[in-house]
Amino acid sequence: MKQDIPLVRRFSTLEPYQEAYTLACSLETEGQGCWLTVSRTKAPDDPADTARTWVPAPEEECGRLLQFLYENSVQPELWQDVISCWYPQAKQAERLQEGRRVV
Repeated sequence: MKQDIPLVRRFSTLEPYQEAYTLACSLETEGQGCWLTVSRTKAPDDPADTARTWVPAPEEECGRLLQFLYENSVQPELWQDVISCWYPQAKQAERLQEGRRVV
């Protein structure tokens, strides 16, 4: 998986079950791990629903995880839960990152 090249899926409207939206997933390496990001946009002028998670794993492993999340269309609200199942330390790392931003 190439860094900074998002994987993009477009979903059509299926009345009454779903509105049209676009799901974009990306990977950015940093130090000893990667940032995985998912963004869901319903309309060009609407703000995107975004989830970003730090995964303390090699880039190749992060790429496989991102591909799984993309191929299974994991939505932003479930993103963190799914990643935490594979990498419990990702939840801890995210809390540490949040703590650094606050200080």
